Amino acid sequence: MQARVLEMSILLFLVFFPLLSLGHKLEGCEDSWCNNDGPVIHFPFRLSHQPKHCGYPGFELHCNNKKGTILELPSSIHLVIEKIDYVSQKIHLYDPDQCIAAKLPILNLSQSNFRNTDDPTVLFNCSAPFTDTNDGYLVPCLGSSGYQKHAVTSTLSLDFFLSGPRTKIHQYPYSDSTFGENMLQLNWPIPLCGNCEFKGIDCGLRDGTKLLETHCFNRTMTHKGTTCMP
Repeated sequence: MQARVLEMSILLFLVFFPLLSLGHKLEGCEDSWCNNDGPVIHFPFRLSHQPKHCGYPGFELHCNNKKGTILELPSSIHLVIEKIDYVSQKIHLYDPDQCIAAKLPILNLSQSNFRNTDDPTVLFNCSAPFTDTNDGYLVPCLGSSGYQKHAVTSTLSLDFFLSGPRTKIHQYPYSDSTFGENMLQLNWPIPLCGNCEFKGIDCGLRDGTKLLETHCFNRTMTHKGTTCMP
């Protein structure tokens, strides 16, 4: 009889201990927002006030005084997150100062978890009138007296654009629309959580590993969405 009770006790422990462990692991990791219209924040992202186990290293976010969701990239570049696509693992950003073109030249994504797969763009000065077309974008925030700056995809023929009163400045690994529309789209290859998101289940760090391994799981606690206050 005692042996039977002991077996049942061990079985119950093995069943419920992982759930208790997971519940502790998720404490403070509820879905969050900087504002009601902003992107939902959960793993691999976390807000700065949440425990570190809520997110993957390098995915910390914070809310600014206008309740914008801020991602800090290398060289202290702060961009606002417009959208997070957790399934395709893409993030859409914009510059609150309305001149992302001024920040891109010093941005080095090799020092971050995020990558860009756009075709490169050539930036050049032009003294002649120019309007936005399918062949490029005017970048008004970089303009100067007597000159306008324009972004053109480098895969296009540049002979026309660089003839006459036009001077090539530099080539950058971002799309021409990034310069012209003040928007930047990046993806993150690691951690791989898109499959979990597609199935409608959660993704998080696996317990007891120092290798930053992730896995899919179902939460054992209710999502209590919280709004971050700056």
